[in-house]
Amino acid sequence: MSRVILVIDDDRDFVASNKELLEAFGYQVECAYDGTSGLTKAKEVRPDLVVLDVMMAYDTEGFQVAREIRACPELADTKVMLVSGIVSEKELPSPLEPDPAWLPVERILDKPIDPDRLIREIERILGVS
Repeated sequence: MSRVILVIDDDRDFVASNKELLEAFGYQVECAYDGTSGLTKAKEVRPDLVVLDVMMAYDTEGFQVAREIRACPELADTKVMLVSGIVSEKELPSPLEPDPAWLPVERILDKPIDPDRLIREIERILGVS
């Protein structure tokens, strides 16, 4: 049975290209284009991993979605990886780091991301060798 990855991002081109990439590696890919529909979709499909943008309807929407995923009992074990351009877009002084309370995710990657690196990080998070 293939692993399910949910991509939540308001950039439809990013979603489409990564859906194609992930499917080529045998993943089942579900898509959502904002945090609210992403949470609904996550509860429906119970993905193994959520690839989540930060800046969507508002600048920190992805942070809130990550916390809501962790707070939802049926999704508490779902892996989350943030992929965002927020560090360069907002000129943050340092990269973001996962934090169990404030930012409960497995990994944070800056956009743009090389497709090979995206696959490597996903495989690492999911324990695929």
